[in-house]
Amino acid sequence: MKPNSIDVFCDVIDNYGDIGVVYRFAKEMKRVFPEARIRVILNKLEELIKINKEATYREYQVINGIEYIFEDFLKKNFEEFGVSDIIVEAFGCDIFEEYIKLGKVQSKLWINLEYLSGEKWIEDFHLNQSLIDSKTLKKIFYMPGFSEKSGGILIDEEFLKNKEYGKNNREKVLKEFFPDFDFNNKMVGTIFSYEKNFENLLEILNKQEKETVLILMGEKTQKSFSKFFEKNLTEDFLKWKKYDKIYLYNAQFFSQEEYDKIISAVDFNFTRGEDSIVRALLIGKPFLWHIYLQEDKVHMLKLRAFLDRFYESISLNEEEKEVLKEYFKLLEEYNDRETNSFERGNEDFSIFFEKFSIINKICEEYSKFLLEKCNLTKKLYTYINEI
Repeated sequence: MKPNSIDVFCDVIDNYGDIGVVYRFAKEMKRVFPEARIRVILNKLEELIKINKEATYREYQVINGIEYIFEDFLKKNFEEFGVSDIIVEAFGCDIFEEYIKLGKVQSKLWINLEYLSGEKWIEDFHLNQSLIDSKTLKKIFYMPGFSEKSGGILIDEEFLKNKEYGKNNREKVLKEFFPDFDFNNKMVGTIFSYEKNFENLLEILNKQEKETVLILMGEKTQKSFSKFFEKNLTEDFLKWKKYDKIYLYNAQFFSQEEYDKIISAVDFNFTRGEDSIVRALLIGKPFLWHIYLQEDKVHMLKLRAFLDRFYESISLNEEEKEVLKEYFKLLEEYNDRETNSFERGNEDFSIFFEKFSIINKICEEYSKFLLEKCNLTKKLYTYINEI
């Protein structure tokens, strides 16, 4: 099948995770199907405007050959817009009834694009067909995951270019985005999290031989550290704060492409959500993932499933296995919570920095596996072409 048009529907719920994935997905569909009309239909525009500086509060706009449409505007002008050959329902969003009714007659493929998961059962459901009352429209479940048998993870070409640029031009990238600071002989990391107490981290960092720079990204991260600043004396240097051997910077909101360059240039990344954790994994540097909180600690089951996929995907010597065991313990402690709060946790960050070079090597190996075996774009492109 060679599609002439693709519509991607997305309800923006979890801030930048949903739109972050859909934004990359649409760019990749345009790259592999350059002649196709690509439309992204959104229920909110604020997050798109944040991650792409060309976007505005217009109900209809074209950015890099992709049409971005406010959902209510599409509904009001549906007779003019019509449907597309391929419908992508991202993350179980609701597509309005009039569109579905016409799609069952005119569209060819309906893809239910699910959230990323490390759980093993998704391999059995991946590409399974969902029965709908249509003779021409086929609906399938597409299950992104961290294994070769799953739908893979979103690896976009623009990110790969920014990754290489960032890794090979560390000094230039840091100077571009943080021109008033000397990063020489300092360990540099980014932190993007939900609400959290970071006192344990700061205590460990002040015991390190090198000074550390923490680039704090997002309102929730910055609020988390501001709680600490209220109770502890820090020195202020314009946009920077200094706490003993640690420099902290409240970063502005970066576009997706800028973020990719920065996290590629630094030494480690603490991330949250689906899009940013995938970028951190693909970069192949030490990371911590603040997974999205769910009731009854379901998020811990999802985290452990991811760790299982991680472990089974790479070959390790005995020393590396022991380090990975402790590293995984830290990842679990970092996420073991019933609410997002500023209450101090039990995690011990020592292993992260004491065994940093080994963890870095392990992350590089896992990155290679994901790049070679888990490319969502290639998998989906092959599936569509074979229909």
